[in-house]
Amino acid sequence: MNTGEKRLYVENYLSQRMILFWLAGNTIYTLLYVNNVTVSVQMGFFVMLNIALSLFAFLIAVRQRVYLVQWAYAGIGLAIFQFARLFWIPEELTNPILLYMQILLVATSVAALVGSIICIQRSRERQQYIDEHNINPVIMQK
Repeated sequence: MNTGEKRLYVENYLSQRMILFWLAGNTIYTLLYVNNVTVSVQMGFFVMLNIALSLFAFLIAVRQRVYLVQWAYAGIGLAIFQFARLFWIPEELTNPILLYMQILLVATSVAALVGSIICIQRSRERQQYIDEHNINPVIMQK
């Protein structure tokens, strides 16, 4: 069984796991932030943003598992947004926590980016195999 044929039957668990790693890392990042910043309206917006991002990331993970390339591009956007958050870390955080938060942001953005690129590559391989062998993808749906 070649790679293209394999993509017809096996789901894209690697991309899904990378996005789920993003979700776990973002949860740890949120907990570090909430435990080390003073209570304010800004913290409330931060928590609400992270809830929305977590729901969106879970949706991305589920959709990347079935090789939907549009959601891979959404994952790239998520990775870019997570990397941009490096510049929004409050200045009131102390050095060891600040370093952990920066490491988490970089690691999670790299994971989302790698998972999305893998999804794009595998989706193209799958689509190429479907086109070359004139396979009707409707009959293969669960």
